[in-house]
Amino acid sequence: MHVNGKELITTSFKPATIEGRINYRVLHPGKSKGNFKEFWFKLTGNLLFYFGLNNFGGIKGNEPIGVIVLENCSVSFDEDGSGVFAFVVTFSGDQDRHVFSCFSVNQAQNWVIALRQASYEHLRIQVKILESKLESLGGKSIFKWNATSSSSSPSSTLKQSSNSADPTLPTPPARKRIGPKAKTFVSHMTDENPLPINSFTSDNKEPDQDLIKW
Repeated sequence: MHVNGKELITTSFKPATIEGRINYRVLHPGKSKGNFKEFWFKLTGNLLFYFGLNNFGGIKGNEPIGVIVLENCSVSFDEDGSGVFAFVVTFSGDQDRHVFSCFSVNQAQNWVIALRQASYEHLRIQVKILESKLESLGGKSIFKWNATSSSSSPSSTLKQSSNSADPTLPTPPARKRIGPKAKTFVSHMTDENPLPINSFTSDNKEPDQDLIKW
């Protein structure tokens, strides 16, 4: 699993779903029980960050000590007496038990509820429940609609729109020609009234002197 350290540090300072001081230890099977150590825990999304504490009980330093990814895990109240007001987080395929000891029953309950709702698997189940409720009311699932609409490519949609006319737009009537096409330009040089050959000659059949001189 590749993790970007800088992004994790940035995420750790985002607003938290729940946060507070809790005693924490990890129980490994076949090994002696370790001692509890107090940390400042902060839940952001499905990431549970924990920070060290300074002498005043506040967060020590600017970076978390570690992070626990809350996926493929189960959260339950401790029934083995591993801690006071404790709950346990276990992961599938891992026998280690992460024990969290709180300062009151209410604190333990609030943390258990928040951690159970933090995983993406829980969100996926909630989406399915809402989807089934929507369909029972006669609605249409937006997720199925997206899957159907994504199956048609933009190129096929373009071909369909170009080959078929839009039924919502009326088709204009064909243009009709009435009578012969009118002439918009008439030349002044026509053969109907040709200029006489002697138009530039005088009545005495002699060439016009002015024209010759000019």
